Amino acid sequence: MAGGAELGFAAETGPEDAWRLRSPYFPCKMGGRPAWLGEDGLPGLGDLRCARCQQPRAFLLQLYAPLNDRRDAFHRSLFVFACRGAACYRLPGPGGPLCVFRSQLPRRNRFYPEEPPPEDPPPGPLAPPERLHNGARLCRVCGCLGPRACGRCHRASYCGTEHQALDWRRGHRRTCGQAGDAAPSEDKFLFPEYEIVIESEEPEFPCVYGRDSLGPSPPGSC
Repeated sequence: MAGGAELGFAAETGPEDAWRLRSPYFPCKMGGRPAWLGEDGLPGLGDLRCARCQQPRAFLLQLYAPLNDRRDAFHRSLFVFACRGAACYRLPGPGGPLCVFRSQLPRRNRFYPEEPPPEDPPPGPLAPPERLHNGARLCRVCGCLGPRACGRCHRASYCGTEHQALDWRRGHRRTCGQAGDAAPSEDKFLFPEYEIVIESEEPEFPCVYGRDSLGPSPPGSC
């Protein structure tokens, strides 16, 4: 018998619900910055450059898709990145403007407890992280690995020169080194952020076994 499908819908989230889109809650979401699952093997700038225009791709969406029959994939997320250049989707040739990365962890790992996360919001605000648990910095524009630091304040981190220049033009040159100089929650480089709500859809016409006006239905068919 054919199984049902799972459909994803983009749902707006207000500031009071933004905590659900952070890594400890294993979100399905689109836009904004990625909520990384693990910290090993994260893509670098070379992995994120569009194969056609060589500009950094932007985070498009992530899906939490664990595999119940795999101990090493008790937690599993897929991350999709897309080029912001419209022309790259019309150019022929190998490679392309999209790329997908996978991250997975066993149930017992050094990042998350073995029990499911609480359904209640955390006691305080949960801002996007500026660094990982292992100390690696994240780009304040795109949220990917940021090994490059601002040469003046040495606090702002970037994945490469493109995002460092972008952040400088949008205001870091005025706030560099000042207290409270944090990455803005919204950025023109990023896609708008939404939660992806997953719902199951049953087949519109379920299988019926036995004899009908057209004759008997063979076992296992619809």
